[in-house]
Amino acid sequence: MSYLPISLNIEGKKIVIIGGGRVALQKVKNLIQFTNNITVISPDVKEELNSYSINVIIKEYNSDDIKDAFMVYACTDDTSVNNKISADADKLNILCNRTDEPDKSDFISSAITQDSKFRVSVNSTDRDKKSTIKLRNRIKGLLKRLEIYREKRANNRGKVFLVGFGPGNPDLMTIRANDLCHEADIIFYDDLLDCTSLDKYGAEKVYVGKRRGNHHKNQDEINEVLYQAAKQGKMVVRLKGGDPLIFGRGSEEKMYLEERGISAEIIPGITSAIAAAAYSGIPLTHRGVSSSVAFGTAHGKSSYKLLESDTSVYYMGAKNILDVAKKYLDSGYPEDYPVAIVHNASMPDQEVLKTNISELLQNKFEIKSPIISIFGNTVNYQNIVTENRCKSCNKC
Repeated sequence: MSYLPISLNIEGKKIVIIGGGRVALQKVKNLIQFTNNITVISPDVKEELNSYSINVIIKEYNSDDIKDAFMVYACTDDTSVNNKISADADKLNILCNRTDEPDKSDFISSAITQDSKFRVSVNSTDRDKKSTIKLRNRIKGLLKRLEIYREKRANNRGKVFLVGFGPGNPDLMTIRANDLCHEADIIFYDDLLDCTSLDKYGAEKVYVGKRRGNHHKNQDEINEVLYQAAKQGKMVVRLKGGDPLIFGRGSEEKMYLEERGISAEIIPGITSAIAAAAYSGIPLTHRGVSSSVAFGTAHGKSSYKLLESDTSVYYMGAKNILDVAKKYLDSGYPEDYPVAIVHNASMPDQEVLKTNISELLQNKFEIKSPIISIFGNTVNYQNIVTENRCKSCNKC
């Protein structure tokens, strides 16, 4: 069957429900939020039906019962009666819904949720009721969050949210970040790896990315455009890859804005180091292998240094990764010290290279930007754990 999803004006129009059992009661509960011009007809009815401000008639069904109805629900447990209701409705050009045989219905009931502004109905093309209700409930939760943000939006105007987008995969964006992007008047965004994920947001979008040797706007300019947008009374989202406070200059932007009287709030995101570790199956800590982890950057030769930690993670630095590896070797680390290079962490085209500092320094690998590099024994933790287990049992 092919059903056209539409909204009907039922003001002043009579709705008749034939049947007085559990199904009829549920129909009343669904309809009463839209109208009380409801007539229930059945020789027996559930007592709860009498608690609603509707017309309840105790009688057997006959054709005259629906002659002035706008739409009718056949909710009896007798197929022959439902067949008669459906045939009568067809002759009178009245819309009929059959709860016993939905495929013979002129219309179907949707799973509905609403708030003060929106009303959403959900149907399944294959009549999957369970999935329909599940989706409706998810939408209900979204509407509740949006209503909360609408109530707060008056206070959020002239405010800047410094929002972490995550490592690039839109599935890893937080719920709060997504909600704020929906509510924003303007979004200033970085070099996100999947910019098309912003298409669903209605806000004005302004690119302020910075690539190596190609800064669309420098940091001072970014600070100023955020300030000017908020000063105009706009709700501003500054969307950053990863987390705003991990090599994201979120603290600089927050300080600049607050010094000028603009409220700024930081919304955390999943940093790319965490995503790289998770999606490449490399733990940053592991019992008996690594009990500490440190984050650093290899972006500029003057900015990176060896990190004193069991596991060390470096952001960026595709052009400098060989220099980092040489520093490890010169500092006394063994040539077979494990290294993992993760390109496009969390994305569908993610690539993972597991090697060591000696092989890396032989310059036989193509290192593509952007990367996250992980130095430490957790890169090959399975081998270490297996070896330690064998030593402890002495059976291998």
